[in-house]
Amino acid sequence: MVDAVNQRTTSNTLIISAEEVRENFLFGVDLTDDNGNEMSNRLIEFYIRSAQSWLEKKIPGVSLCPKQVVEWHDYRLGDYISYNFIKLFRYPLISVEDVSIQFPMSENILSFDPSWYRAESVGSQINLFPTQGTFSSIVLSQGGSYIPLVYSGIEYVPHMMRVTYTAGFKRGEIDPQLKDIIGMKASMGPLNIAGDLIAGAGVASKSISLDGLSQTVSTTSSATNSGYGARIGQYEKQIKDSLIGLQNYYTGLQMVVS
Repeated sequence: MVDAVNQRTTSNTLIISAEEVRENFLFGVDLTDDNGNEMSNRLIEFYIRSAQSWLEKKIPGVSLCPKQVVEWHDYRLGDYISYNFIKLFRYPLISVEDVSIQFPMSENILSFDPSWYRAESVGSQINLFPTQGTFSSIVLSQGGSYIPLVYSGIEYVPHMMRVTYTAGFKRGEIDPQLKDIIGMKASMGPLNIAGDLIAGAGVASKSISLDGLSQTVSTTSSATNSGYGARIGQYEKQIKDSLIGLQNYYTGLQMVVS
C-alpha cells in the first residue's frame, strides 16, 4: 500500500511477454550470436520493464499495472457542497476502497458510506452522492457524537480528505495502443544488439578471399548507425505519433482555477 501522495510504486508484472515481443516486433530478426546462442527472454524482459517505466513517465499518472494508492486531498468548501469532487492522481481508476476525513487536531478518521461513491474510470475522478439529505446538512456519527462535515464554515483545510483506491489496467484489459508502444520501445534494445551481431559492432562491410575467389558482405551498420537502424527509426516515429493522442486522452487539459 502506498502511504504518500507522490510515492511511486514498482511492479515486476509485465504487460507484454518476451514471446510477444519476438513475434510481433522482432519478426525476421536473427537473435543469435556467431556461436548460435539465442538471446534470452530474461534480457528481453529487462527491456520490457524499462519500456513500461519509460511510458509511465511519458504519460504522468498512468499506472500500467494495478496498484493500491492512498492519497490525501485538500478540503474545499465549494467542491464539497458540489458533491465533493475529487480528481485522483493515478489512473485509470479500477475501484475505490475508502473515502474518509480526518479533522485537524484529531486522530479520528471518519469514513463515508461506500454507497455514496460515484467514480469515473478514465479521468480517475470521484464524487460523493449522499443517499439522503444534502451536504449542507449531512453529519457523520461516531460514538454517539455528531460532527458537521461543512467544517464550521471554513472554506479550506489542507489534506483533510483521504482516498484509498486501486488504479491501473486489469490483466488482459490494457489499451492495445499502450501495449503496442511498449512492444516497440522494448524491441529497440534487442534490435541494437542484433544489429551489432550482423557483421560486428560498427562494421559496415567485410570481405573474404581465397585462391582468387572473394565474397563481400555489406550492411547498414557503421560507427554511428545500427544494423537495424531503419526499423528502430520507424518504431521511434510511430511511438512519437501515438503518444500525442494518448497523452491527450488520459491526461487531458490540466489546469486549476482559483
